[in-house]
Order: sequence, then C-alpha cells, then structure tokens
Amino acid sequence: MHGWLPACRVGHSEITTQTTYSPHYLRLSDPSTGIWHTESNMGEGIIIGVIDSGVPLNHPSFSDDQMPAKPANWNGSCNFNNFTCNMKIIGGGTYGNGSNGNRPPLDTCGHGTHVASIATGNFVKDAMVVGNFKYTASGMAPRAHLAIYKTFYKRADNLKSFDRAIADGVDIINFSIGGNETANFYNDEAAFSGYKATKKNISVSVSAGNNDGEPKSLSHTAPWLTVVGASWLDRRLAAAVKLGNGEEFIGETGFYQPTHFNSSIFLPIIYLGANNKTQALDCLSGSLNGINVTNKIVLCQAGNKNVDKGRVVLSGGGAGMILLGLIMNTQNDKHVLPVSHVNSDDAEKILEYYNSPRESPPNATFVFKGQVSGRRPAPAIGSFSSRGPSIWNGGILKPDVIAPGHVILGASIHKGGPFNNYFQFKSGTSMASPHVAGVMALLKKKYPSWSPAAIQSAIITTADDVDLAGNPFIHMKTWKASNIFDRGAGHINPIKAMDPGLIYDRDFDDYIGYMCFLNYNPTYMQRFNSRKVDCAKEKKIKPSQLNYPSIMVTLSSNSPNETIMRTVTNVGNANSDYTPIIFHPANASLILSINRLHFSAQNQQLSFNVTITIVQPTPVKGMISEGKLEWVSTSGGHVVRSPIAVIFG
Repeated sequence: MHGWLPACRVGHSEITTQTTYSPHYLRLSDPSTGIWHTESNMGEGIIIGVIDSGVPLNHPSFSDDQMPAKPANWNGSCNFNNFTCNMKIIGGGTYGNGSNGNRPPLDTCGHGTHVASIATGNFVKDAMVVGNFKYTASGMAPRAHLAIYKTFYKRADNLKSFDRAIADGVDIINFSIGGNETANFYNDEAAFSGYKATKKNISVSVSAGNNDGEPKSLSHTAPWLTVVGASWLDRRLAAAVKLGNGEEFIGETGFYQPTHFNSSIFLPIIYLGANNKTQALDCLSGSLNGINVTNKIVLCQAGNKNVDKGRVVLSGGGAGMILLGLIMNTQNDKHVLPVSHVNSDDAEKILEYYNSPRESPPNATFVFKGQVSGRRPAPAIGSFSSRGPSIWNGGILKPDVIAPGHVILGASIHKGGPFNNYFQFKSGTSMASPHVAGVMALLKKKYPSWSPAAIQSAIITTADDVDLAGNPFIHMKTWKASNIFDRGAGHINPIKAMDPGLIYDRDFDDYIGYMCFLNYNPTYMQRFNSRKVDCAKEKKIKPSQLNYPSIMVTLSSNSPNETIMRTVTNVGNANSDYTPIIFHPANASLILSINRLHFSAQNQQLSFNVTITIVQPTPVKGMISEGKLEWVSTSGGHVVRSPIAVIFG
C-alpha cells in the first residue's frame, strides 16, 4: 500500500484525559512557548487545502467555533446540496466518479477526515474513542481554514483537485496519497501539480509512503515538495506486570483494555513454552486443549494476531495474558481480557522468576497506569515509513523530515451516536504529512511573505537529529540505528522552526535549470511550465547545487570531490554572527570556504562553498556516509543544521 494505511482499529480507556498527544508532545499547546498563542495565532486566516477522501457533515472537528471570517484571498465557493460550509470548511469539491467539482466532498472511508483534522481540526472537548477515552482534540493549526477536495485517487482526479485548490487560493496543500516510486516527476501527480502550486507560492506537504521501510521506496521526491516520513512518539498506555516477589515491569496494552481488573489480587501464572510446543508457546487456536488455565495469567509469545491469542486464553478460562517479546503497534489492539505486552529483556526476567525454585507457585497481577509518556526509544522511525534515496530526483536528500505518524488521534466519519464519540487512532505517513502541513500554516501566518522554499528550509534546518535521550533515531523495523535516508534532517521541531535564524531560499526558476539538467524533454518542460522551454539556452543546475537546506553528493575514485555552493538569508537579528561546526562523514572530509558569517541587516544574503572529498582509501562502492554542517549563532540563539549524505560510487 502506497502513501497511506487502512484505518486502524480504535480503543478506549477511562483512565486519562488530556490534549491530543502530538500537539502536546511538540509543545504547541504549551502557553510558555507562545507558538499557538502569540507567534502564529494558531494559523488564523491561513487556508489549508486537503486533497483526499473528503470530510463528513457536521463533525465538531470542523465546526467554526471562534473561527475568523474567510480570508480576502479566497476565490473558491461552496454551492452544494446537502453540504453546508462554514468559517472552518470554506469550500472544495469532488473530482472523479462522475463529478467534476460539482458534488460535495463527503467522506465515505474516513482517511481524508482523519488527515484534515490533524492539520487543522478545531478544538473538541471530551473527544471520545469508542465512548470512554476522553481528550481535548485539535489539529496542528486549529484556527486555519480548510478547503476539501475529494478525489477517488486516480491521476485525473488528483490533477483536477490540485488545479482547483490552486485556483481557489489556498496557502498550503496536503497530499497524503501515495504514488509509484518509479514514476518520474511528470507521472507523479504530486510533483507535477505541486510544481504549479509552488509557482503560486503554495507550500505542499506530501507523505513519503508506507512501503515497509524499504530503500528507494519513496512515493514523492521532487525538491519543491516537503516529503514526510513517520515517527513513533513516546506515548504508551502502560500496564505493569507485578510479580509475587515484588518486581514490577512496565508493559503496554491496547486502548480497548478492560479497566475492571482488581490489581490487589495475585493470580497464578503459567508458561506454556515449558512443554516445548511452539503452538502452545504462541497461544494459537487449540493449543490450550487439555491444559488448565482457569483463573490464571498465561504467558504467550508476542507476534501477529495478538488479540486472537487473547481470545484463545479467554476461551480456556484464563484471567489475563502477558505477551513476551518485540513491542510494536500495541495501542490499536482490541484486547478481550487484561493484557500487558513486555519487551524481550523484561520477558527474560519474568521467565527467570517463573522457573526459579520457590515455596509457593509463581503468581502476578496487572497494574494499569493509563496513558503515560516515557516510551523509549522515542521518537523512532516507523517500521512502515518509506526510505530514500530517490530514484528520480538526481541526488537530493529525501525524505526531508519525519513527523508523528504512529497511533495518531483524529476525527472519523460519523455513523450514528454522539459526534464526540467519532475519533480514531490511525497510523501511516498519511498522518505525518498533515502535521507538517499544519506547521507550514503556522509559519505562513508568522511570515506571510516567505516562499515555499523558505518555509521548507525553516522546517528542515531546525529538525531534531537525535532522539529524546540524545541517541541516534532507532528504526522500528530493525531496532537498529536509522540512517539519513530513513529520517532526512530528523524530527520536526515547530518551536525552533518559528525562529530559524537563517534560511536557504531559492528562485522558482532554479527548478527549470534543475529539470533541464535531469534531461526532461521539451514536451514535459512545456507541460510543467505552460510555455516552451529550450534547455539549450537555460543555465543547467546540478541537483547538488540547488540551494537546498540539505546536501547530498556521490563521490568515486574518478570523481573524488565536489564543491557545493550555498546561500543563506538572515531572518534573525539584524546584527548577528554565525560560526560553523563540521561533523565529517566517514571516509570523507569537509572544507568550508569561510569560517564566519557576519550579517548587518535582516534579509541580507551570504554565500559559502563546501568541498567534500574522499579520504583514502576509497570506500566500498555503494557505501553511505553521513555528516552535518551547523551554523551556530554566537549569541547562542540559533543552530542552523544541514544534513549531509555521501554515496560512494
């Protein structure tokens, strides 16, 4: 599946009430940061166009409570039967399945609803998942307006949706729809139409894709698009296993977890792996026949279909289940009995207790602690998130950043009952992209004259490149350190993005020289630019020389070095100085042409060169090395970070 995942199961708990987690985690809702309350005013007056499966009628996430009037630059309309727009949803239309924009953008699958609410859902108090799990839900830019373009995911539908959004006057476009990783820019609707949008000063955020973490699997890679991979945050719904010897191990459970369990009562535990039968160890169907598990807590090997294992235990009379091993997407599990899923290290300790000699039989209980932060490692790369490098962009680092995309709370389509009961948890890069679209809206509100390249630069150069513990990001597929093609610049940090210090901007016409370098033929160039383009007369721009916030080069024994030029614009204090910190890639050295940037005015530009050279002996062909260049303000207020990727050819 490219670009998005099917709807995840949802769950409930009566234990905790708090703000939607990702805005909380990113500190948008923290008054001390000022991000929502002063600097960006929650994106008020900015229009986000969402090209997806539509939205439902009357969902509270899309109410116009405390919303401002429509912006003056809005050119769209909302003239549909049985669909009423308001000051939140100000227009849109449906393209495909017999409609050419004349039908209302009503959602029937829930994907677009969830995506739109992440970007700019209004505040909903006591938002519930399956009746009990209460939150105050909101999107990243809750005062931004929405324009909804329903598509049936076909190329023609997507292209028409983009064209309508551009004509309507949106400021930001989110496209959480995947594509073919082998498609060139013309055959990728996001790249082709996103080019037109960028020319109109519209920022475009797209999902990287959900191709199971495979290399070269990105759905979209054009430099004018901000490509977003998915992260796994530090949230967990904790269920501790407390052993009879007093030891306690924090495990995880699902949102459907029953809350009536009496934690003061210790129950016998039984480990079926002792009989050396794999089927029993995994708690598969029929494996408990003839085994007495009544009113016992059963230890089962974690894996696929963990909920089904619980059903087997429950049908045998079991009182609970401890899942042993790799913890993946536990929060979506609709468990039918009390469960705690512990990691491999804790599983070994529990088994040691089980197998150790004692006077009384081994026993345990569960202590449910509700939703807590503290999962480690975090943030981490989602196991499904597509990876670079790009097949088509000539050597520009993608994805650009990662953003929350694992078990994200958002609105869902209404099927009866109270509206505040219609929220779901979903996972995918589809959920990560609207997080960035919302940050784009916040930046656009603060810096209305900034180009899409400037907004993209602020997001890239301020991203966090280590996790909460200061360690390299872990990839959840391998449980090993990620590489630069998993995460790009790192995890979004909206607080820092609102004050980046320096930006890497570029003229839109630079993309013409860039595509000429990639040898796009005259027919394609004319279709992209709505005019004839003679590449023989254009200044061709090598991808590595595009004024991009990140740097990527390919070096070999025949081409052992390359000099890259970059230009930065001062958007911080008028009088400011920056000095460099260089982190050399393995088997390569970096040399800067200057050792200080001195600015005497805002919007002043300065240029410098970076020479990257192989350090002998020449590394193995295909080896990937990574480093970074940081420009640090002498006042201590800014760190402007450019990730560097080197491929040895």
